[in-house]
Amino acid sequence: MSADKRYLLVFQNNSELRASGGFIGSFALIDFSKGEIKNIEAPGGGSYDTEAGWLKKIKAPEPLSLVRADWHFWDANWWPDWPASARKLAWFYENSDGATVDGVISFTPTVMEKLLAIIGPIDLKEKYGLIISADNFWSETQKLAEQKPDVTKQPKKIIGDLMNKIIEELPRRLSKDNLLPLFKAMNDLLVSKNILFYFTDNNLEAKADSLDWSGRIKDTAGDYLNVINTNIAGGKTDHKIKQEIIHKTKIQPDGSIIDDLTIRRVHEAIKREPFSGVRNVNWVRVYVPLGSELLSVSGFKPVAKIFFSEEVAGLADDPDVLAGEGQAQTHEVSGTKIYNEFNKTVFANWSQLDPGETVEINIKYRLPFKLTDKKQPVNLMEKAGAF
Repeated sequence: MSADKRYLLVFQNNSELRASGGFIGSFALIDFSKGEIKNIEAPGGGSYDTEAGWLKKIKAPEPLSLVRADWHFWDANWWPDWPASARKLAWFYENSDGATVDGVISFTPTVMEKLLAIIGPIDLKEKYGLIISADNFWSETQKLAEQKPDVTKQPKKIIGDLMNKIIEELPRRLSKDNLLPLFKAMNDLLVSKNILFYFTDNNLEAKADSLDWSGRIKDTAGDYLNVINTNIAGGKTDHKIKQEIIHKTKIQPDGSIIDDLTIRRVHEAIKREPFSGVRNVNWVRVYVPLGSELLSVSGFKPVAKIFFSEEVAGLADDPDVLAGEGQAQTHEVSGTKIYNEFNKTVFANWSQLDPGETVEINIKYRLPFKLTDKKQPVNLMEKAGAF
């Protein structure tokens, strides 16, 4: 990498889940020159600092209107397909008086926690009176990030300061004892999609694809299931949500295939517990093979219409939203939205869960092929998609 490059680094808070990882409260710009990091710039106000330069008026995807009718950078990671979300993030940033970027990289707090567990705590006492460790990273940074404007105008500045300190300290802390654990942790984080890469350079993007680092939704020959949770106005509750997915397949006498999906979610927080002791409000999207037919649904809990923002005149439709969920049909009995996106069919609806509660969502659907179809593999289990 000889040319200078600038990348947008977004921090997706997985305690407030969004489709590609989590809510983007903070971001940074990273400048590379000859393969080395030359500068990291993290705005102290986080993602909300982009609002001042944003002049366009774009309609938010319908579920996001629970928060506001118009769309902004911090909500742009709307799709589980990382290249789609990354391109939209770059577009929002560049149209918020930001620079053109050569790609978008994503980290979750889990990355920092794993890294700190290996290299040890980072001393930030001079600026913040804190030593940040793997054990307190989430709680301490969350406290600082949630500070009100009358306390500080730069609640997210700690993220940039911590990153710069880690880069400064890392060469001195690497040793033969922690090098292998560090490589293993990074591999695990890449596999679990806690780190994601998107590049505008086609060769680099193809390389990310080949390594399975791009977070792209894949095409599959057989069955496929991808359950996407999107927390909208539900606090940092996903830190305390436990989810179990039970997926059963039944072959009918005529060779048709009916899938029976149960999503069991448990809210383990205590009521009024800091950050997580509130209602989890979750827009659930279930991606299944293209052309699947919804048969029955139970367990969803729609949000009352009075809580949504009123429509704002003059907002333009986003073409990517319009091409997918903008074409949705509504299942009359349950209110579930049904549409096609990324060569998949999507079933989408609301789940709400208070601290201490458990919910079970059940969805039955018929796959668009039969076991006896010549174009379909005879060994269905062998050819099943990723779950």
